[in-house]
Formats: sequence, C-alpha cells, structure tokens
Amino acid sequence: MSSDAENGPQRTPVAGIADRYVERLAAHEPAAAQAIGRGPVAPFPDASPEWYAERHTLDGAVRDELVAVDEAGLSSTERALRAAMIERLESTRSLDHTGFTTRLLAPLATPVHRVREAFDSVVVTDDEAGDEGLVRLEAAPSVLADYERTLRESRSAGDRGEFTGSGVAAARQVRGVAEQVASWIDPSGLDVYRSIAHADALSPARARRLEAAAAAMTEASERFRRFLVDDLLPSAPSADAVGEDVYAATASSFLGARLDLDEISAYGWDELHRLVAEATVVSRRLGAEGIRDAARRLDADESRLLRGVPVIRAWLAERMGATIDALDGDALDMPPHVRDVDCIVSEAASGVFFYSPGAPDGSRRPRVVWTLPGGTDTVSTWRDVTSLHHEGVPGHHYEHAVAHANVALHPWQRYLCHVHGYAEGWAHYAEQLAGDVGLVRDDAERLGLLLGQIWRSVRIVADIGLHTGRPIPATPLTDEARWTPSLARDLLTDVALVDPVTARFEVDRYLGWPGQALAFKVGAKLWTDTRDAARSQRGDGFDARRFHADALALGPMGLDPLRKALSATD
Repeated sequence: MSSDAENGPQRTPVAGIADRYVERLAAHEPAAAQAIGRGPVAPFPDASPEWYAERHTLDGAVRDELVAVDEAGLSSTERALRAAMIERLESTRSLDHTGFTTRLLAPLATPVHRVREAFDSVVVTDDEAGDEGLVRLEAAPSVLADYERTLRESRSAGDRGEFTGSGVAAARQVRGVAEQVASWIDPSGLDVYRSIAHADALSPARARRLEAAAAAMTEASERFRRFLVDDLLPSAPSADAVGEDVYAATASSFLGARLDLDEISAYGWDELHRLVAEATVVSRRLGAEGIRDAARRLDADESRLLRGVPVIRAWLAERMGATIDALDGDALDMPPHVRDVDCIVSEAASGVFFYSPGAPDGSRRPRVVWTLPGGTDTVSTWRDVTSLHHEGVPGHHYEHAVAHANVALHPWQRYLCHVHGYAEGWAHYAEQLAGDVGLVRDDAERLGLLLGQIWRSVRIVADIGLHTGRPIPATPLTDEARWTPSLARDLLTDVALVDPVTARFEVDRYLGWPGQALAFKVGAKLWTDTRDAARSQRGDGFDARRFHADALALGPMGLDPLRKALSATD
C-alpha cells in the first residue's frame, strides 16, 4: 500500500474498513489498484457479469460493517469518511436494483466508451512505453466480450423480475451506441483502431503486433455492434421514460440526496425564466435585438473565431493557463500540480467538452477534451469559455487536483468516490464563480455563461418531464403541454442556442442517464446556498478562499452528507 495509506487515517476503524474495501476493488478496477500502489494494473476495469454481481454483494457487506461502527469517539475525518461511504454504497446498490448499472448503454460514459477513449492521443513507440499501448489494445476485445455477457445477463435478470426497471436499455440507446461503434470502425472513413499513431521507426515485430491487435479490435467492435443490432435491440423497450419510481431512485443515486422532484422541477422553471431574462438584457447591451441576434453577430465576429484544430488547442491551453494564474491565491488556493493537464481537441462529432481525470499513479495525465461537432474545425470562443471553466479550472480539474493533493483523505475518497451531484455541482458552481471573480472578460463571454446555465436549466425540466410525464406549466417558451424528445431538442436549440447536432446528442445522452442531468444546477445550488449562508453568518470576516478550501477539504461525497458536513463547519 502507498505511503499515504500507511501514514494516513487507515489505522482507525472506519478507514480500516475502507482499506479492505479498496483492496477487494483493486483486483478488478485499475483506479483502485493505482490508488493503493498495487501492481501490475489491468488495462481496463472488469466488465464481466461475475464482477458486477460480486461488487453488488461486496457493497452491501461493507455498508453493514460501517453502519455497525459506533460514531462515538470517531474523529471528524472518520465521521465524514463513514458518512460518505455509507451513502455511496447505499446509492450504488439502489442504482443496481433499478437495472441501470448492468444495462447501461448511452452516447457517453459507458464501458464501451472507456475502451474507445483509451486510445485518444496514443502513440505506439518502439520501446516499453509503446508496448503498454499494445497491451491495452490487445486487451480491449475481451472488454467488449465481457460487457456483451453483462448485457445478456442483465436482460435475463430483467426477465426474471429482479429489477425495478428494465434489464435492457431503451431502443434509442442501443441504436445510438451501435451507430457510434460503427462510426469508429467505418471502412470508408477513419477506423480509429487501425489508425492509431505509431513511430515511423517501429520495429517489424511491434509493427506486426500493432496491425494484428488493431484488426482484432476492429473485428471485436463489429461483433459487438452486430450483437446490439441483431440480438439486444429486439428486446429493448421502445419507451424512453423510466417512470416516477425508477427516476426518483436513479436521480437520488446520482446526486447522493433525497429529492423532491416537484420542488426541483419548479426551481428549474424559475431558473430558466430568470436566466432568459438576464440573457436578454446582456444581449441588448451588446447592441442586439435579442439573444439570437446577439449570438448571430458574435458568431460572425472574426476576432472571436478559431480555425483549425492546432489553433483551437493552442487557445484552450493558453486560456487554461491564464485562468490558473488569475485564480491562484485569490478566490482559490492552487495545488502545484494543477498545471499538469493536457488540453485535447478531438474531431469526434459529438460537440461536447469533457474532463478525464488522471490515473492515481500518474501514468496518465488529466485531460480537458473539446470534441468538435461533426464536419467543422471552426469555433467561436465566446460560447465555450464557460465550458473551459466547467471542465478545467475552477471546475472539474481543480476539484480533482485538490482532492488528489489532500493526503488527509482516505485513498477511496481521494481517487474513487465519484458523485455526480458533488462533481457536476461544483463544476457548475465554478462557472458562476469564474464570472464573479472577473474571468468572464466581456458581455459576449457573459452571454456564453448565461446560455450554458440556460442549457442546464432546460435539462432539469426536460429530464424530469420526459421520464416522469410531468406536464409543462404555462410558460412563454413553448405552447406545448407535454414533453417529447423533439420538444427538448427544440428548447435546447431555440432557447439555449445549442447547435442541433449537440442538442440531439444531449437529449439522447440524458434519456439514457435518468436523473443525472439534475446534478449540475441542483448541486451548484447547494454550494451557492451554503456559501451565502456562511457569508451572512460571518459578515466582514467571510473569506471566500478559506470557505472553498475548507469545503473541498471534506472530499467528494453525496449531497446529503455534504450538506450536513458543511453545516457543521459553519
């Protein structure tokens, strides 16, 4: 085990339980092995049905151990770790019971995508480092085969009535992933596996190995695609909606909090109307007649256009560095390694920003990835500054960097505890924080910030409505009374001004992740409300930098235990 594990809180009762839990995970999940310095590390997480079943049983047993620990005499660190683990283990098992965990197919963040993304920016060199890429490529087909078995077993479990929801993802999700897999191995386009970059001087033996492994992965991908289309799709439900009960369970699990869906839906509509009004005011300050007119003018502004992937990548890296410089020592304390992040631009046709944390052992650096909409390599920066703040600094990358630098946290919390409500809540809060401290440089970028927040507000009301059937209240934004995927796409394009390709991707993505869309604004609301309460209580003594440092020092956890822990620190 690492020196952190030997010298940190692992000698105490709760951390001892956490130690044993991570040890069990390490045999199946590379991040867990890396978190405790265990090697050798498998190329990919175990995607087999046997591990999913074992993990579910393990989570229940560890949860029972933690509940049995008497809180009396525990340190504040131990109490926080215990609360965080109990909530996560209960939420994970609750998610399992809906069928979501083992049926997961969606346009992003599934085991299938983890395999695909593992080869972004890989270069096979004629040395041991190049061999690591080859080992990963050679292992990839077995992950798809294992996940196919998991999807089959999930279908069977659903047929046996073992889930509260379906054992098979909705047809939209199955078709969507099949189409993505096909695009990755398109013989008339770019076969991503046969096109993996390699050194010009690759030895004949390594060259043959790369060619064979790439061909095997392409063939495995085609087999998986055929399984999805020919075998799984006929079993897939045609309805996208999961219903009130399953939605409440999945949403609560993603956020780590009990939710009042009526209250959250009303909050989403209030925010949507407020933000549209504010964006209208900003648009008029820009000399436009309204939001769409302002966007049209800004998109035509040559001074804000970036043309070509190298130019976009350079801008992304420069703006990231300038943001870190501006924040350091002001609103936030910057860990030294926060600058260790790769800025990647990918022509993956999905049109989204995302963040990929680095490996716990440092073998893979953190990455902020900007995927461009299909068919374009030109972007206008005014729209995407807020995405940089969300995915990079002060958002996801900063939060991960702080957690990873905090040796007082158990390795489970530092590296393995991922809660959508905590992470996405902080990142969405960080967008507004960036605006509050002057990182949004003009009204054009402020309009981009507001459109990003409108985007997340549309997702709240659309997600709840699409999955639970709640009617649309009276609103100037639409005359429709009931939600449809088409209406959700229209509101994203007409109100948030999301481009149509991205809007379709967003709606399809969140239909496959019921409740996850709430994490952004609901999580951010917790951070904002708690900060404002602390400012009100402390008056002139309030220090934003200290508040952020103390709050993030608690480490990742569900929103309910986080709310309790933050209240205890006031």
